Amino acid sequence: MQPPAPDPVVVADESIEEPVQTGSDMRAVRWYLLRAQEAQARGDIPSAQLDLDRAYRNLAELEASDSIDDTTRATQLAIDIERAYLHLLPNLESFSPDSPLVLLLQGLSKERIEDLSDDASQIIRIHQLSLQSDMPMDANARVAASIHFFQTRGRQTYTIWSQRSGKYREMIWRIFKEMDLPLDLLHIAMIESGFNPNAYSRARAVGLWQFVASTGKMEGLEQTHWIDERRDPIKSTYAAARHLKGLYAEFGDWRLALAAYNSGRGRVRRAINKAGTRDFWNLPLPQETRNYVPLFMAATIISKDPALFGFDEIKYDDPFTYDQVTLPSEWSYVDLRAAARTVNVTEATLRNLNPELRQSITPPGVKAPYVLRIPVGTRASFIDRYGRLSSSQKAAVYEYEVQQSDNLSSIAQAFGVSTRTIIAANSLRNPNRIYPGQRLYIPASPNAIGSPKDRSQITYTVRPGDSLSQIARLHGVALNDLMAWNKLDSGLIRPGQQLTIWTQQIPRNPSKPIRLSVNGGVTHTVQQGETLWGIARRFKVSVESLKRWNSIDRALIKPGQILVVSEELTDREYTVVTGDTLYSIARKFGLQVEELAQKNNIALTTTLLTGTTLKIPVKADQ
Repeated sequence: MQPPAPDPVVVADESIEEPVQTGSDMRAVRWYLLRAQEAQARGDIPSAQLDLDRAYRNLAELEASDSIDDTTRATQLAIDIERAYLHLLPNLESFSPDSPLVLLLQGLSKERIEDLSDDASQIIRIHQLSLQSDMPMDANARVAASIHFFQTRGRQTYTIWSQRSGKYREMIWRIFKEMDLPLDLLHIAMIESGFNPNAYSRARAVGLWQFVASTGKMEGLEQTHWIDERRDPIKSTYAAARHLKGLYAEFGDWRLALAAYNSGRGRVRRAINKAGTRDFWNLPLPQETRNYVPLFMAATIISKDPALFGFDEIKYDDPFTYDQVTLPSEWSYVDLRAAARTVNVTEATLRNLNPELRQSITPPGVKAPYVLRIPVGTRASFIDRYGRLSSSQKAAVYEYEVQQSDNLSSIAQAFGVSTRTIIAANSLRNPNRIYPGQRLYIPASPNAIGSPKDRSQITYTVRPGDSLSQIARLHGVALNDLMAWNKLDSGLIRPGQQLTIWTQQIPRNPSKPIRLSVNGGVTHTVQQGETLWGIARRFKVSVESLKRWNSIDRALIKPGQILVVSEELTDREYTVVTGDTLYSIARKFGLQVEELAQKNNIALTTTLLTGTTLKIPVKADQ
């Protein structure tokens, strides 16, 4: 099958800038695609191939972390990357180890059988080595051509795949023995993913065995915002074993079962009915599937004697080893960043041991205790050290109880995350139906840990009457971010305390900081180059409100001018009645509970007695 004619080269416009953090969003994926197309247009094939690999890798990372908001756009990007790669195909000297399977199968189509040696030595080798396999191996020209492909343009690919196989083959063989399956089925994982648990395809198939979502669910693999068991090498191998047993039970021939694994049961059944034969080599299947089975056979044959085919120095990766710890029931979840520090490894190490985890924490709120894999020999120290961490050192998710007037949009805005994140984190089937008292898990926003690269650090000194929520609103940051940056377990702060805040920009004149007015309203000193619109956007108010609060009728402002950027507050008294809690009162007046506690110098856990009088900050005109 010939690849489609090349699309017109897309030139990146000025809005497509090089991403600061690759992998952060689909903008980075598209940027690499555009740069690859430009490289191809000027004949720089190696650079084009490198950028297409980067685009695939970034897209896979987004899928792994459940960070794709627009699946239609992501699928189209994957198709565009694949199409661009196919245009490079005639000029590629070699394939990269993580090239998409469709590319290898198309590349195999270019192998010319007449290029093989006339003495048919390859056919003889296949005959001899097939006796060592527990799968049917056919000694024909198409298998020989597949071996030739691995010896030439696919040489580096096969070498690295073989190296990676060392990590998983003992585990896979153990499961296949347990499930009474041929051990050479191991090479399906080699062809499908190159033994990369983070492999990704345009069909959104993932993991060692490249399960699409529907097949994964059919074989019992859970997929949520928190985990994707298709990526877990052990769970997915059991699922693959079940799936392969089912295919073999249906077709009774491993060639047909392999074809169905690649293209689906229905397509193979229709091909058999149409051709009137069960001979795989004579079925009218898609070119990709007709190449898939001989490529599997070639990989298996070479594995029997790699040196015979010119693969002399394969150094296999160390086996997949780990300790396991069943998380105590009192731990709602484990933050991988904090956990990694307790056992002196990187977060990446823990994620490699637990590739099913899509976020930086284990799934919160699960009924059965989660079993976490950790490095060998660290079990005792992990349990001891992690158990002694404070809540602020391991806070990565918040439990929130829905209130009467809540909706997802207001909750998301309060925590500085998207509504999609809340929907996914709680597996909400109907986002419009949340109810008072419902418990929601709110993941900490991405900026809650560390120092965001697109922000600037300032130090804020707490003033009498300040509350955390006021300070958060003042600087346009989320309350949970402010607490995380300063390792605060509660919302209580004291005058003179210094807080670290990561703002969107460095103030142009630090000697004239933003201030709180006497009555609690916020003022801002205009800096050089600022506009009324920009100030309104920064403080999340309307331009009209700024004009009204400052008695100005035009948008013209000047440096040094002091503007009120929030309505002034005053105190009113509220008498506690039976059933009141600090939280319910805060909700009643539209306040943060930390703000109310700070205002009245009480702890968040204080039990309110009926008749107690509280100060409630409200707008001055109320």
